[in-house]
Amino acid sequence: MISQAERARLLSHVDVLDQGDGPVVALAHGAGGGVRQNFSPLIDGLAERRFVGPYYPGAGGTPLATGPLSVDGLADTVVAAALAAGARRFPVVGLSLGAAVAVTAATRHPEHVSALVLTVGLTHPDAQSSAFATVWQRLAEHDDLHTLAELILLGAGSPATLASLTPGEHAEAVRAIRRDYPAGGATHVELVSRTDVRPLLASIEVPTLVVVGGQDRIVLPSTVRELAAGIRSAELVEYPGAGHIFTPAEAKRWTSDISGFLDRLPA
Repeated sequence: MISQAERARLLSHVDVLDQGDGPVVALAHGAGGGVRQNFSPLIDGLAERRFVGPYYPGAGGTPLATGPLSVDGLADTVVAAALAAGARRFPVVGLSLGAAVAVTAATRHPEHVSALVLTVGLTHPDAQSSAFATVWQRLAEHDDLHTLAELILLGAGSPATLASLTPGEHAEAVRAIRRDYPAGGATHVELVSRTDVRPLLASIEVPTLVVVGGQDRIVLPSTVRELAAGIRSAELVEYPGAGHIFTPAEAKRWTSDISGFLDRLPA
């Protein structure tokens, strides 16, 4: 249980996106991302829902952390933001690292978390995510943000998506990634190397939807499938051609799948 005083402490200086009307849906974004950056298809595409999500330290308007991040701390902040919006029980939608945050929120605050949507979700640092995080951190240490943006584009897009880009579109995508790159991106990725939620999965008892990108090159698809295998009665949806970040067409399907899942939840 998060007291009002603890809620105020957790949300002090935290930038929280709060948009829409209706039942609250809490959002947990990915490493190096942001609430709007990761969830704009949902925020803009689902009417009659109120989306609430904090930006992690060093993302959005949230200042950099003074110490190492923790999944527990991020999970508590996600729950605190939804409680501050007036919700008492609510689903949590997590993407990538945010899926581990969402799982942690459900186990730490079962009285508040009513359901989970886990997309391209990290369960533990697999061989692919570990290598990706290591290169990310090295480039960040050398302040080589242009090469880092190239790496993120390479990892986030599926092979088909990358092949479809003209040289000009590729260059613009790299510029956009570099422009939106959060100051705390490297600290988020460092947390990835210390995150393992596999021991928590068996204790999850709320309805859960797991979404896999079949061509994901940041988190192995097999790692995401572990979420569904480890959570009792979880639903698994797979987009065979999708990468870690979805194309507009894939995002439209994702929004529809999440909308259907939320609509099926008990009142």
